[in-house]
Amino acid sequence: MLLLGLGLWVGLIVLSLVLLPLEGSTIHESLKLAGLVGLALAGTILYLRRRAEGGVTWAEGAVVGVLWAVVLIALDLALFATGAFNMGLVAYFADVASSYLAVPVVTVLAMGFLRTR
Repeated sequence: MLLLGLGLWVGLIVLSLVLLPLEGSTIHESLKLAGLVGLALAGTILYLRRRAEGGVTWAEGAVVGVLWAVVLIALDLALFATGAFNMGLVAYFADVASSYLAVPVVTVLAMGFLRTR
């Protein structure tokens, strides 16, 4: 679970670098959020492929999603401490970290849907 959370963060860093020329445009934030959702869904699929057989639950989706969101925030804060962010801590939590709420939503919905199949 933790390695996939790290992979999600690395994917977001790469995506941010690719989208850097669009920073400040109206589509920039939308593309970053769409990328985050796509990466979270891909991570969920990889997690389920490596997971032991058995039923998938909504609760497991919540645990995985919250853990990944915590990993994303923790690694971002490590970068923040090095001065890599050009914003204050309050602005970071309002803008960047708040978008990470999408991760548990994706994992809960994906694993919840698969529970019914």
